[in-house]
Amino acid sequence: MDLAIYHPWLKEKGGAEKVVLETAKRSKHEVTVYTLLYDRENTFSEFEEINIVELGSGKRPESFIQKALYGLKSLTAKIPDGHDKLLISEPGLGSLLAIRNNEIPIYCYCHTPLRAALPEFKQTYRSEIPTILKPVFDIGTKVYTFLEKKAWDNFEHVLANSETTKERIIAKGLTHEEKIDVVNPGADIDNSKGQYQNYFLYPSRFRRYKRQDLAIEAFKEAELEDFKLVLAGSAQEQEFVQELREKTAGLRNIEIKTDLPGDEWQDLYKNGYAVLFLAEKEDWGIIPIEAGSYGKPVIAVNEGGPTESIINDKTGFLVEPEKKAIAEKMKELANNREKVKAMGEKGLENSEKYSWSNFSEKLDDVVDLHDL
Repeated sequence: MDLAIYHPWLKEKGGAEKVVLETAKRSKHEVTVYTLLYDRENTFSEFEEINIVELGSGKRPESFIQKALYGLKSLTAKIPDGHDKLLISEPGLGSLLAIRNNEIPIYCYCHTPLRAALPEFKQTYRSEIPTILKPVFDIGTKVYTFLEKKAWDNFEHVLANSETTKERIIAKGLTHEEKIDVVNPGADIDNSKGQYQNYFLYPSRFRRYKRQDLAIEAFKEAELEDFKLVLAGSAQEQEFVQELREKTAGLRNIEIKTDLPGDEWQDLYKNGYAVLFLAEKEDWGIIPIEAGSYGKPVIAVNEGGPTESIINDKTGFLVEPEKKAIAEKMKELANNREKVKAMGEKGLENSEKYSWSNFSEKLDDVVDLHDL
């Protein structure tokens, strides 16, 4: 079978891009990946081995408005003829492609419906834009939701990355429960043993909803003189990164590392003491699984995807998104190295069911099962 995969943009090293990469690499079908923007320098280098067709101008959008307008090109983009099926990778805005490209069976892998148009996130996004643009935002999200529902009517079947995402899809009325399967993303399982050096690692893209600022406040609250906090990830929101650098200026025990090569990224995971993951209502979150694969316990917020992947008090801790609660767990682990190792072993055992090969098999099976 010839399978077309569409993802709005491949412009960074994030979880959605990783899902697209692993799907294309491992699928038993012939795969072509279509995208509006392919930024070779900033996304995974392994994409160079994939057949990728760029449908957009190739110019990277920067502002919120530019991104919104660029993403709306999904509405007019056309996938060439010759494919048997189309799989739309939906991180928001991608689903619009289904309106024009409905001549062949269309499937959706949903990372999240557009967060800015979801009731639980809308006010947060609205508060971050200039007052003069708020009416445009209000009208835009209403129009988008109308188009989104039209697009989702064209899906033969939907795969959600988590139960959390599935619930959001149903709550927004995009489709019915019987048309959704949950297929959790995998992780790069690394069974080689590292050290337990004295640093807490927060490995994630720098975006406000990832709450690296909360990690900094919690680490300060914990007052762990013999430990460091390392924040590492792609610098998706440069203004936010600059704010974090200013917040930590002069603090020798907090490091910010952006856009690291793969080997340095792996070394940070392998030799860290424990991992933090504090994203606000994350849809799934590959990081807790990756951390477990390196034998590291995770301190995560008790909301969203981490509540599905972390076994509380076994592979990590689920806490309220408050600096004191996070700091207490950091201190608990810092004072008990044997507990860290024991939780890491449980995390490694738990991570093995989330391999990318298992993910690819499940995804292929669902697409094949719902063949017309």
